[in-house]
This record gives sequence, C-alpha cells and structure tokens, in this order.
Amino acid sequence: MKQSASSDLFVVHTSSKDRPALSRRLTATGRLQPLDGTDALLLSLPSDRAAKPAWDHAREVVGTAGTVQPVLFDEAGEPHYPTGEISIRFVEPPGDEDLRRLAAEHGLQLIRRNEFVPQQAVFQPLDASAGYLPEIVERLEKEKGIRTAWANTLSRYQRAAS
Repeated sequence: MKQSASSDLFVVHTSSKDRPALSRRLTATGRLQPLDGTDALLLSLPSDRAAKPAWDHAREVVGTAGTVQPVLFDEAGEPHYPTGEISIRFVEPPGDEDLRRLAAEHGLQLIRRNEFVPQQAVFQPLDASAGYLPEIVERLEKEKGIRTAWANTLSRYQRAAS
C-alpha cells in the first residue's frame, strides 16, 4: 500500500514534562489538538509548503522537546498516524547479526521480532527527530534482502454499512 506524506498534518510525540511549553510554541505556529486514544499531539500547519519542507519547519519548532512525523495518507485519502516504529519484512528470516548490521547501517534500533512471522522485525530510528519517515522507509525498501518496509501507524476504520 503506497502512502503519501501530509504537508500540513503532523504527529508530535513529547514527554509530559515538555508538553506544556511545547504546546504553547506549537499553538503559535498552527492548530494543535490531542490525537485521540494516544498521548501524542496532532499539529495542523498552514499548507503553503511541500511535505518535506513543512516537516522541516515543524521539526524546528519542536526542537529537542519531542519528535514530529507527517501524517500518512493511503490511496483512499484515509489518514494514518505514525507511531515512530518501522516494520520490515525480509525475503528470508534474518539472523541476529543481520538485524544488528541493518540497524547500525540505517541508524535504527531493533525493538522486537515478530514471533508469528519470522521474516519480520520492528525497528525504531535512534534519532527519530532527525529522519524523515517516508525517506527512511523508501531507503529500507531498496535494501537487498528486504521484501517491504512500512511505518507502523494508528489508523481509524469505519464499519461499512451492509
């Protein structure tokens, strides 16, 4: 499933200690609201920039007080909210050394292996504020031995009327 990055909606993760001061800074730049069902914030900026420059701007405002990643939209235009984790499905089940090498080469930390799908593992960027999630996923998908990579997201679904 191909996802595109928003140029005006961003998920912001911050500690409870930094949240009040960061919220004041973010409110001065755009509209801020809690992201339902999480401890993250949803930042809405004026959409006068392309996706990556808008992310750069949001990242500047957040600074070291948290991390920010763009909301991702699927082909149907439905929003998906990044958690900060990246899942990777390998062609073959990787060994521990393969996972360590990949993590070191891409600035990732192994979070867990999928106990039900041995070809799959979940990673997190070591510096989540420095990497633009769509580019990280794109780079990983080009890596030899990786079948696919995707940003883990929170998504809302509606039951279709029958």
